[in-house]
Amino acid sequence: MSKKILFLHGYAQSASIFSAKTGGLRKSLQKLGYETIYIDAPQKIQGDETHSSSAIDMYGWWPYVADGFNIDEGLTAVRQEISKHEGEIEGIIGFSQGGGLTGIIASQYKEIIPSLKYIIVFSGFKLRPKQYDSYYEGKIQVPSLHVIGELDTVVEEERSLKLYDVSRDDNKTLLKHQGGHFVPNSRDFVTKVINWIQSIDTETVEKEEQDINDDTDLLDAIDNIGKA
Repeated sequence: MSKKILFLHGYAQSASIFSAKTGGLRKSLQKLGYETIYIDAPQKIQGDETHSSSAIDMYGWWPYVADGFNIDEGLTAVRQEISKHEGEIEGIIGFSQGGGLTGIIASQYKEIIPSLKYIIVFSGFKLRPKQYDSYYEGKIQVPSLHVIGELDTVVEEERSLKLYDVSRDDNKTLLKHQGGHFVPNSRDFVTKVINWIQSIDTETVEKEEQDINDDTDLLDAIDNIGKA
């Protein structure tokens, strides 16, 4: 079975833009045998919304407003992509708005993506509207790596930490870099992220092996009862 990681871009980006901006991480993952999947968010953004004259298509997971937005369309797009891969997506990496959506998906992973083993959020955040508070009540259970730029003025540290705070205490890691609102591509930083992913993979394999051993011990015990 292939190991796949889904990448969710930020507001006013696209799959191709995010692939280029995460080139260092993407190439390192591919060298380790991971398939990297990038998708466009469902809502196309007009140039006047971003004050950009770029001819490149840009997308968002939900409208850029402070309150009252609806994430259903974004969630549906991710669900549709997940369904194409039959349980092979084990990680989600999200940036900014895509990081916010990643947190929501992880909070409901048993229903949305049972194969999920971990998430990584760069400049992610907890959604502000009260209508989404219930998503975080049980805390994010899967291992999570939260990456924060100390000079980020788009998603400030305090806001990113609110998503970190609703992640399970024994399953979360905080990693900071000295830059702003972007995914670091330096070799040293990419190595830190890769090492974290590999540590999660190792823990997962060890747990699966332990579960198999426990099942075998139980079957042996039952078999011995019949022979007594």
